[in-house]
Amino acid sequence: MEEEKYLIERVGKQNPFKVPEGYFDTLASQVMAKVDAEKGAQIVEIGKAKKAKSVWLRPLLYAAACGCVLFVSVASYLSHEDQSMAAPTAESVVAAQTMDYYSFDEAADYAMIDNQEIYACLSSEY
Repeated sequence: MEEEKYLIERVGKQNPFKVPEGYFDTLASQVMAKVDAEKGAQIVEIGKAKKAKSVWLRPLLYAAACGCVLFVSVASYLSHEDQSMAAPTAESVVAAQTMDYYSFDEAADYAMIDNQEIYACLSSEY
């Protein structure tokens, strides 16, 4: 703010930039004269453009990438399938049964069911 006041005191509010008299009157004709001078330049062909190898190589690259993705996905699917078909070990069976018993006990405690009610439920006919 102080800098602006200082500049206004020294320079005033006048525009310090000036355009020569009649500059914009002759500007269009000067530009057109330069454009006409540039049209006279010769265009020289350097050589025939060669077709890049990537134009015909690109589809092959895409096909190879699709093949790789397909191979990896099939290999991972078959690997996962072999692991799931493996025979369960004794340790995994015992762990699963223990979890079943534990979760049944938790559910019975939550529902406040004792052994007498379980026997009555199992012996009755529905």
